[in-house]
Amino acid sequence: MTEIVDLTDWLKAQPEFEVKKKLLFSSIIHTPSGEKVIEGFRYFTNSIDEVVAAFETGTVSALTALDYALDEDGDPDTTSVCIKLAYTKGGAFLAAQPQEYQDYVPTDVREPKFLDAFDISLDQSA
Repeated sequence: MTEIVDLTDWLKAQPEFEVKKKLLFSSIIHTPSGEKVIEGFRYFTNSIDEVVAAFETGTVSALTALDYALDEDGDPDTTSVCIKLAYTKGGAFLAAQPQEYQDYVPTDVREPKFLDAFDISLDQSA
C-alpha cells in the first residue's frame, strides 16, 4: 500500500506553487496569483466516511453541508475528524485533504485535491 501524500508536500510538488525560504521558515506561494498559501482546518461531528464522501464530490457545498464541531458556546471545537485546507485569501484556489485521528495520531485518509470553489468560512482557524 502506498503512503498518502500530505497536503503541504502535495502543494509543493504542483507546478503552480513555489517555496520561498526565509531564515528559519518557508512559505508556499501560488505563482499565478502571487499570494501566500494559508493552511487551516475544519473539524466535523460526522463520521470520517461521511466527510470522505463529501470530499470526493469535489464541491465545497458538500463539505459545508456537514455538521461542524462546535462547543457549548457555538465556537469551533475539535473532534477526531477534520479536513485540512490550503488556500489564498483572494480565492485563487482551495485544496483539501480529509484526516482522522486514529489512536491519537493524525492520519490522512485520502490524497489531497483542489475543490471547486473558495469559501473561507470553511476554515475554523481563520
